[in-house]
Amino acid sequence: MKIKALLLALILASCSNSNELILDVEIKDLKKGKLVLSKINDSVFSTIDSFNVSGEKNIIFKNELNEPELLFLELYTNQSKDPFSLTFFAEKGQMKIKTSLDKYGYELKVTGSKNDSILREYIRVNKKFNDQKIDLIKKSFEFKKNNQNDSVIEVDNLLIQLNKRQFLHNANYALRNKDYEVSPYIAITDLLESNKILDTIYKSLN
Repeated sequence: MKIKALLLALILASCSNSNELILDVEIKDLKKGKLVLSKINDSVFSTIDSFNVSGEKNIIFKNELNEPELLFLELYTNQSKDPFSLTFFAEKGQMKIKTSLDKYGYELKVTGSKNDSILREYIRVNKKFNDQKIDLIKKSFEFKKNNQNDSVIEVDNLLIQLNKRQFLHNANYALRNKDYEVSPYIAITDLLESNKILDTIYKSLN
C-alpha cells in the first residue's frame, strides 16, 4: 500500500508541473533594475510576474502555461524613462534567454522553444526585406530631388515587387509551419502589417 501511495504521489506531482514554464533570464552588464513578465489578455497587457534585480546573474521565472503563447519581458532601469522590451514565444518546460543591457530586445539568444526558433527566423528574414525597402526608398527620394522621374518610377516598381515577394514569403512560411502555434501569429501579423509597412518606412524617412 505504501508503494502504491508513493507512486500515486509521484504521478500527481508530475502532472501538476506538466504545464510549468521555467524561464531563466541572463542579461549581461545588468546590475540593478526590474523585470516584468507579461502577456496580452483581451488586447490589454497583463502582468504575470516581476523580479527586482540587484546583482543577480540569472533571474528565474516560473509560471503555468497551458499552451505556447507570446510573452513580453520588460526591463525598467534608471537609464531610460520608458522600459526596454523583448518578445518571445514561450513553451512549457525549461527556456533560457540570453541578452545584454545595451542590446536588450535587439540581440538575444532563446533556447527551449521550437515556436520561438520559428519566430526568430521570421524576424531575421523580414529584417532583410525591410532593409532592402529602406535602401530603395532612399534612392527614390534622391531621384525625386534630381527630377529623375523615369528612375523614380523604376525604383517604385521594384519596391512594389519586393513588397509582394515579402508577403508571399511570409504566407508560405506560415503554411510550412502550420502545425505550430506561432503560425497564426505570423499570418495575422503579416496581414495587418503588409499594407502599412511602406507607409511607415516613408514616414520614418521624412
